[in-house]
Amino acid sequence: MKWIRWGMMVFVGVVVVATLAWAFAPKPVVVETAKVSRGTMSVTIEAEAKTRVKDRFTVSAPLPGRVDRLKLKAGDSVKAGDLLLTLSALTPLLDARSRQQAEAALNAAQAALEGAKARVTSAQAALDYATWDVKRTRDLIKSKSIPEDVWRLSESKFLVATEDLHSAEFAAKVAEFQLSQARAATLTGGAGGDSAAIKSPVNGRVLRVFMESEGTVAAGSPLLEIGDPGAIEIVADILSTDAVRIEEGADVRVTHWGGEGTLKARVRRIEPSGFTKISALGVEEQRVNVLIDFAQERESYATLADAFRVEVSVTIWRKDNVARLPASALFRRGDGWAVYIVEEGKALRRDVQIGRRNALEAELLSGMDENLPVIVHPSEAVTEGVAVKTP
Repeated sequence: MKWIRWGMMVFVGVVVVATLAWAFAPKPVVVETAKVSRGTMSVTIEAEAKTRVKDRFTVSAPLPGRVDRLKLKAGDSVKAGDLLLTLSALTPLLDARSRQQAEAALNAAQAALEGAKARVTSAQAALDYATWDVKRTRDLIKSKSIPEDVWRLSESKFLVATEDLHSAEFAAKVAEFQLSQARAATLTGGAGGDSAAIKSPVNGRVLRVFMESEGTVAAGSPLLEIGDPGAIEIVADILSTDAVRIEEGADVRVTHWGGEGTLKARVRRIEPSGFTKISALGVEEQRVNVLIDFAQERESYATLADAFRVEVSVTIWRKDNVARLPASALFRRGDGWAVYIVEEGKALRRDVQIGRRNALEAELLSGMDENLPVIVHPSEAVTEGVAVKTP
């Protein structure tokens, strides 16, 4: 019986030792993994922006006078030539000095009209060429005879030329109106009670009324603002360090605009001069206005009007068939980047070279096999050679 007792003691000892060994043995670290995927990758710049009526005109008093209470309200439609208001002159006669000033303003208005007409002619010629070029590139892109970038640039130039012509035509109408106002100022004279009829220079809507009540105004005082809410653009003030990476014609996604879905747009122009803006944290920032045009029908964003808030995502780089690595798998190692891969149940460190990055992904250039899973969000428990497992 003694050997049975010894056998039981040995068995119990072995069980205890095995239990203790299992209890104190290092457990595999539970990790989350992902694989490198191939596909299209893009890098974007996100920014808040606002809409703006492209072409607007501020109707001002051509001479000192008195105006009645304006009946027009913001949102009212007007047509070119419609009577906006009547300005009663304060002085029925022009003295010599005032008449010289009025005649000089008339000459300046005539010169401005000639310049505006020349710009219309130039803009029309640019649009004709852009129309021919875009038709040519559309045919070539179908046969894959040219790179896609060339086609996109041609489409962008056509869009810019179209908008430039519309702006030039609007400016010409405004110049004609200013000429008629300057001519009216020179004709004021003779009997008392002279008045000047101020008419709308363009078709559009009243955007803003600066003086609703009856009163006396000085020459040049703004009275109301007219524009076409149907022709709007987006203005995004972007950090100058980001703006230098944006190209004209770049694709833009418009989000959080209040309606359903995402709107398509394109960068039309990057203004050549920046400005200083104080951030919410009180830091001075150099910013640049980026002008963006919608690239789809107006009906899809008909509810957007002047000075509405939107968010834009400007594409600065895009490439197909890219090896994409989750950005959350990367960590710094010296001056480079590294990841942990999982091989035979262990975490192994690999130094990798990456290219472009965005908020979620990074372009993998070299350093690891694309078929191996990588550990995302590696904790401090993940070290070289440690046992790991997935949940």
